[in-house]
Amino acid sequence: MARDDDYFRKRLLTMLCATWTAQACSVFALLGLADRIAAGTTGGAELAATAGVDPVALRRLLAALADAGVLRQTGPDDFVLSGMGEYLRTDAPGSVRDTAVLYGQEVFASFAGLLDTVRTGRPAFTDRFGESFYGYLGGHPELAATFNGAMSTAPEPPPPPARLFDDARTVVDLGGGDGGLLADLLRARPELRGVLVELPEAAARGRARLAAAGVLDRVDVVVGSFFDRVPTGGDRYVLRRVLHNWNDGNVARVLTRVRAAMPAGARLLVLEELLPAQPPRAGAGAGTWGAPRNRIVDLLMLVLMEGRDRTAAEYGRLLADAGFAVAGVTDGAIEAVPV
Repeated sequence: MARDDDYFRKRLLTMLCATWTAQACSVFALLGLADRIAAGTTGGAELAATAGVDPVALRRLLAALADAGVLRQTGPDDFVLSGMGEYLRTDAPGSVRDTAVLYGQEVFASFAGLLDTVRTGRPAFTDRFGESFYGYLGGHPELAATFNGAMSTAPEPPPPPARLFDDARTVVDLGGGDGGLLADLLRARPELRGVLVELPEAAARGRARLAAAGVLDRVDVVVGSFFDRVPTGGDRYVLRRVLHNWNDGNVARVLTRVRAAMPAGARLLVLEELLPAQPPRAGAGAGTWGAPRNRIVDLLMLVLMEGRDRTAAEYGRLLADAGFAVAGVTDGAIEAVPV
């Protein structure tokens, strides 16, 4: 029993220190140090000079990241990227550099306000920065680009079942990010057309990705917010990783607007990482990115914005209130039809 008690104590202490490592990674990414090391600058003093930072402080940062496994120390003042550190390069396939930057500064400051959020129910971000998360992004284009970069390199959810598009002609992807879902669908199905609705910076990324996929000529890119406009004429409407960003009132607004735009016979696909209907066993998946959705991730929604992760049943109730019936739920894909 004493051995078990010591194990749990050490595990808890490791969790409590995790924010330090996260912030070290964020600063390392923000300074572009992974790119500098990959280009051949490995000495701490030289890295400090090129980054314009204090050499003593930087060396301590690099040494800490070496202990964490992000770097490998190859000499008294020399560091190279580990396999993990490679993912902090800007140009690495699957790079998480933007995610590391995003989770520092504003996001970190928001988590520092978690106590206030728990007391009031209001997002700490709004209280700390004076406006909503998305409103703030609109006035800070550099952060918006980082956010969109982080979203575009997030682990892809499983693709929706192909059968959901069997008789489709036009797929309207609302808040579809860089157009990845449409690109995959249209490559596989030459008969399909697509509509991508996104805000300006993400829409530009979408055009680039769709062009690279060779399908841009079959997609209408609509720049704007789905709160303001939902194109008519589609027979499949897709909300992929969108609704969890919003509170129930705003989800109702979106779903009501989509319902009004949908012609007879159209279907709505809500693609989300659903919370399990029953709480998992203690610690299941905790701390493992890509594990089944857990409620620690939901805290990010709580402190940043008035969003939340939901179960399939909770989405079902919101859909019903907006005039939909759930036709089926498969692997995170909720298929809904107008009633």
